[in-house]
Amino acid sequence: MEFVDTIVVGRYVVTLDRFNRVIPRGAIAIKDGVIVDVGESGDILGKYAAEEIIERKHHVIIPGLVDCHTHTQQYLLRSAINDLMLQLPPVWTKVLVPFEKMMGEGLARLSSQASIANMLRNGITYFIEAGAPYPEILAQEVVSSGIKGVVTYATYNLSDGDFIESKEVLMRVRELYERYGGSGKLRVWMSIRQVMMATEDLIDAVLEMSREYGVGLTLHLGEYQGEVDYTLAKYGQRPLEHMLGRGLKYVKPVVIAHGVFFSPSEVELVKKYELGVCWCPTVDSWLMGPHWAGLTNIQNMKLGIGSDGGAWGRQDLLHEAKIAKALGKAVANAMTYFKAGLDSTTLLDMLTGSRGSMIRENIGRIEKGYAADLTILNTKSTKTLPLNNPVDLVVNYLEGDDVTDVLINGKLVVENSRVTTVNEEKVMEELLNREEEIKEKINELLKRLKLVRT
Repeated sequence: MEFVDTIVVGRYVVTLDRFNRVIPRGAIAIKDGVIVDVGESGDILGKYAAEEIIERKHHVIIPGLVDCHTHTQQYLLRSAINDLMLQLPPVWTKVLVPFEKMMGEGLARLSSQASIANMLRNGITYFIEAGAPYPEILAQEVVSSGIKGVVTYATYNLSDGDFIESKEVLMRVRELYERYGGSGKLRVWMSIRQVMMATEDLIDAVLEMSREYGVGLTLHLGEYQGEVDYTLAKYGQRPLEHMLGRGLKYVKPVVIAHGVFFSPSEVELVKKYELGVCWCPTVDSWLMGPHWAGLTNIQNMKLGIGSDGGAWGRQDLLHEAKIAKALGKAVANAMTYFKAGLDSTTLLDMLTGSRGSMIRENIGRIEKGYAADLTILNTKSTKTLPLNNPVDLVVNYLEGDDVTDVLINGKLVVENSRVTTVNEEKVMEELLNREEEIKEKINELLKRLKLVRT
């Protein structure tokens, strides 16, 4: 009998492996943070002895969820962005970026801690930060919490009339990578906040740094009609065409946030260059419009689902998947009367970053040789029973509140619905104690905008 560190047993194991196995009464053997075997519990328990057996009789076990686009240091804006503010052209340069500048290190740390605790509680084991104003603070919290995360610096030098020299921005980017790049579960990537917010020399330098360091790049693209007009007027090309011409095609991996306003030819370019696209169903619907994912053959595309951060919702990707399914089917029904698109398996793929292929890491599958990143969901509830199809159950019925346990590299970071690596009580107490301070900053921002809170 072979000895392993941990065996996890559940009512169903949804593997997302190469055979798409769904194993009733399944079990996973884990050693040194890696999956060594998956199968029926009788077989696994007969082959392996473990120091710890985690048995969840009424639970579905799935690969850990991947939030492919989030802003961990915008969390404190939750419930502050009203419908009037959504009309600001655009809201990120009028509200989001100015708030980040006003925050300060203390609030940035609190925002990072609250974001990470929320993500873990909702079964997210890996996230991609779109660009933090205080990335060093986020990096420290990633390391202490045990979550896997891509940290990037908020890389831009143009914002609402303000200008920063590119060399100043690039110095911060290099310092971040040299200090934290390649340390354990933490990844440091490059980012470009937005084409309209960066000078050409800054964009070119960031693309070159991605190639120099051999790291990924994330950027907002195709998120705003004005952005399309901007690149067409200035370069005679749409945003993705322009960025590929500048060298984006040579960077791997690339994760594009939103991509809502991609033309059919740009969607083909996404496929050709194997680019990742992260759809944020709630935010994209509020600010932009329907996504093309519901109307396109997305087989073999690297698509994911993101929360866009705690300012817009509860960072609950399982909830986002339900919105994505409803939106995708509504658009497809209205346009083509096709109801079978964006099925549950496709959406579960998207929830795991296309089974990890979006970020080119061994995550997103419950398969031998893959990281033991697992999300465990309780099904024993009148909300969900009877359980006929576990994949449809996860995508159509279960949400973040149903997550009971989360393992990252085989270690429990959420156990029996309690986050074990972040002191949530302390975070909650600080949030309560600093509520008035946060409100004052938001009110100051609203005064600058000549808006009255509703």
